[in-house]
Amino acid sequence: MRTRTFISGLTAAAAMAAFLAGTAASSAASPREQAAQTGTQQAVDRPQKNEKRDQVPAIGRRWAAAWVTTDTRDLARLYTRDAVYTDRALNLVFRGREGVTEWETGSHQLIDDFGFEVTGGFGGRDEVVVEGVFSGHIVGAPRPFAVPAVTVLRLRGNLIESSNDYYNRGEILSDSGLPADWTPTGN
Repeated sequence: MRTRTFISGLTAAAAMAAFLAGTAASSAASPREQAAQTGTQQAVDRPQKNEKRDQVPAIGRRWAAAWVTTDTRDLARLYTRDAVYTDRALNLVFRGREGVTEWETGSHQLIDDFGFEVTGGFGGRDEVVVEGVFSGHIVGAPRPFAVPAVTVLRLRGNLIESSNDYYNRGEILSDSGLPADWTPTGN
């Protein structure tokens, strides 16, 4: 049986940094090769009109836009009071609007120029899938990163009840010019 790790308080940034510093293996293909294989390189190098992006339901587009604002309450307002936010790559779980705010705050403390460009997605009655390119620059890393990412949002009414982020942590470290065993300063 799988156990989940629940994190709250100001430990979110430290937990993310520590997990990013772990020893997860990078894939054999280079980040550029993987991006080309998945079609995301085109989105990173030259944004074009994307009909798939335009089909993403409004809540998915608002979710992506809220990640790149400076007001961390924007993202939390999209969630129910009892929401669960799970980052599958880092195996971290945050609960409630306070947890969502802590996760976003910690992410922005570790990653400068945080970005999420929507490239596609779709929705059903109570679920939305948002595909995109997650980008930024890990504080102290030699280079910025840009990797494919997918988030699955489960809805209750007009709010997000739960979300699950999926991306390749090893690819982020590789793109950033950091070794797989990289440890953030102070950890």
